[in-house]
Amino acid sequence: MPRIVALFASVALLAVATILLAGCEGSIHTAPLPSSTTKLTPNPDYIYVAPFNTKTARWLVGRDGIDIVQFKENFQTNFTVQLLKRLSKMAPSQQRWVDDLPDHGWLVSGEFITVDQGSRALRTAVGAGAGETTLQTNVYVYDLSISKTQYVLAFRTGVEDAKGDTGAGSGSAPAGLSALAEPVSTGMGLGSGLKLDTTRTCREICARLEPYL
Repeated sequence: MPRIVALFASVALLAVATILLAGCEGSIHTAPLPSSTTKLTPNPDYIYVAPFNTKTARWLVGRDGIDIVQFKENFQTNFTVQLLKRLSKMAPSQQRWVDDLPDHGWLVSGEFITVDQGSRALRTAVGAGAGETTLQTNVYVYDLSISKTQYVLAFRTGVEDAKGDTGAGSGSAPAGLSALAEPVSTGMGLGSGLKLDTTRTCREICARLEPYL
């Protein structure tokens, strides 16, 4: 019996540690709100941003000798800064960790799906889409006055989505996410890179949120 109790305690501690680590990355989504008619409260006092989860991504970084850990941290930080800069034009915005959330406002959280640095040499020498970069994310938007653990809106960036966002929903797949999983062209052409992809993605997120203001 003591062995069973010890095993149960170990499993419980591992589960708690996993939740805490996930919280540090900003992945707090458990499920969409059950009602598909629930919409974001207009004119939020604040739009908060939790750093997007880097552990979910397929990272393709082609430069030799690069510190991938540092690259991920820098990319996550820069993405958050750029997203906050654009969101601040819509409403006051600030970074917020998921364990310290207020009772009002929107929270934008998410995860990186594909971060592909591509090939600068191919983009320069060949062009026409060769060596292009790819940045894909899943985005989850919470109305904190409704729930801090169930999202109201979900959508994917960087992947063609014929349906568009559908708001909250049910099922195993997040509501509003495209079923497509293959990287698509960024349309940037020659000279494109992850910096431009970041700008495009942040612009896309803001465009998806603007109608709900």
